[in-house]
Amino acid sequence: MQDAYTQEKRLSRPLRYAILYLCLAIAIIISGLQHFVLTLPSASGKRLQYTDGIVVMTGGQQRLADGLYLLTEGIAGKMLISGVGDGVSRAVLVQQLGLDARQVNTLFCCVDLDFAAKDTRGNAIAARRWALENNMRSLRLVTANYHMPRALLVFANEMPEFDLYQYPVTPGDLRLEGWWHNPAMLRLLMREYAKYLAETIRL
Repeated sequence: MQDAYTQEKRLSRPLRYAILYLCLAIAIIISGLQHFVLTLPSASGKRLQYTDGIVVMTGGQQRLADGLYLLTEGIAGKMLISGVGDGVSRAVLVQQLGLDARQVNTLFCCVDLDFAAKDTRGNAIAARRWALENNMRSLRLVTANYHMPRALLVFANEMPEFDLYQYPVTPGDLRLEGWWHNPAMLRLLMREYAKYLAETIRL
């Protein structure tokens, strides 16, 4: 009887440690996710520093509209829209974004389209090639605020010799108040946080 009790105790100790480590890991992940959400960047109201170029990563019309606004206001000399889908052209963008005459002129004179990029690393590779071709040394990245931390990691790794600045866009449907109660927001933020962690580990 004593031997059976001792054996059971020996078996339960590793199990207790496994449960303890699992709980600790879950607590760290939850804490990290909360910190990730609370520290998401937001656009500053300050006057933006001029950069040689702007890189807009596709994923929403708001990113394109904001990037074109910055370009039209003279915050940069040229702009690259990276990851454009097949069939998209400047004429299509004019219709989709409802641009005024000044913005249309800016779009046709100073905006290049990249069709090759399929992910964030592809965006960075395309941006590096485009920037070198245009003798640039500084870029402003335009993407969603929840995507910006990972985008900065990837771009900094692909083009360490460039000065990189951010312009985070907050999507209109992104509701961070009580995000943990919203299944759609929770899935979105958890997925992006997981990708951010994976990229951090990879680099």
